Amino acid sequence: MAYGQADAGRQVGENTGKKTGRLDLENGFQRYFFYTRYQIGGMTYSRNGALPYHLPISELRFPIEVFMFYANLNLTFIDRITIHFNVRKNIHNRAGIMKDTDWVPFPGVKTIYSESTARLNAIFTEADLSVRLFTVSFFSFVLGAGFSHQYFYYWCSDTTQTSIYSSAPPYIGPPSYIRIPCKVITYDLRYYMATIQVTPVFTFKEGFEIALAIRFSPYLRTRDIDDHILRGKKSAGNSTGSAFMPFLRIRYLFPCRVFLAAQLDYLMLNTKGTQTQSYYLPVPEANGIPGWYARTETRLKSEQLSVGLGAGCSFEF
Repeated sequence: MAYGQADAGRQVGENTGKKTGRLDLENGFQRYFFYTRYQIGGMTYSRNGALPYHLPISELRFPIEVFMFYANLNLTFIDRITIHFNVRKNIHNRAGIMKDTDWVPFPGVKTIYSESTARLNAIFTEADLSVRLFTVSFFSFVLGAGFSHQYFYYWCSDTTQTSIYSSAPPYIGPPSYIRIPCKVITYDLRYYMATIQVTPVFTFKEGFEIALAIRFSPYLRTRDIDDHILRGKKSAGNSTGSAFMPFLRIRYLFPCRVFLAAQLDYLMLNTKGTQTQSYYLPVPEANGIPGWYARTETRLKSEQLSVGLGAGCSFEF
C-alpha cells in the first residue's frame, strides 16, 4: 500500500527544501465483503487405498463480512523512497453465514448442505518498500515490493443441515433435517504473500492525490486447519498459488499537514495443494481407530473487497 506518498504534500510547503524526510501516521476503518473458501476432492489416498474422487466433493465457504480498524505508517526519505507498514484488526466477530456443501457420491448432485453462524478473529499485516522512479508534471510512477500476511480464525455454531445422502445403496434417500446449536467447527487459516506493485500517482494542486495500484503476488503459500469437532477430525492443508490485489486510494493533505484518505481494495487469490486428514477421537466413521486417515487434493479461493475511510497527520523532518 506504499503508493508514492513522496508526491503528497509537494504542493504544500515547497519552501521547506532542507527537509529530507516525512513520517505519515494514519488510522481509520474498513468494511470487508465476500468470502474465503476451500474445496477438497480429486486423487485421494486413504486407509482404504487410492481412489480418484471428483473435485470438488466438498466445499466450505467462510464469509468476510466485518468492519476492521486499521493503522498505517509511511516513512519517506529524500522525497523518493517510502517504507510502509499496515495492520488491520476486525472490531466485531460476527462475520456472516458459513456454507458447507457436499456432492457425495455423484459430481454436480448436492446431497448435503448446511449453514452455520460464523464468528471471526482476523489480523492482516503488510510491509513494503517503494521507489518513485520519475515525475513528469503532476504524474509520478512508483514501483514497490513487499510482504502481506492474513490470519483468520473462525468458529461456527448454530448449524442447520439438510441431507439426502445415505451411506447405503442407492445413496440417495429421503431428506433429513437437523439443527445443532453448539460449536461444530473451527478453521485456522493463514495466507503468506510476496507482493509486487506498479503505481501511477496523480498529484494535483493543494495536496490532492490519486493513486491507482496494480498489485499482485506471483507466489503465495497457505496453511489451514479445519477441526470438525463433532466428528473428532482435523484436516490440515498446505497449498501455493498467486493473487491479484489492485487498489485505489484518494488523499487530501491540508496546509496544516492533516490529511483525509479514502481507499478501495480488492483481492482475489487461488491456490492448489494437499490436505491431510486425521481423527483424534475413536469415532465410528473412522472404525474407532484414531490417527491418520487420508490425504487428498485441496483448492483455496478468496475474494475480498474493502472500502475504507481514514485520517492522519504528516510530519516533516
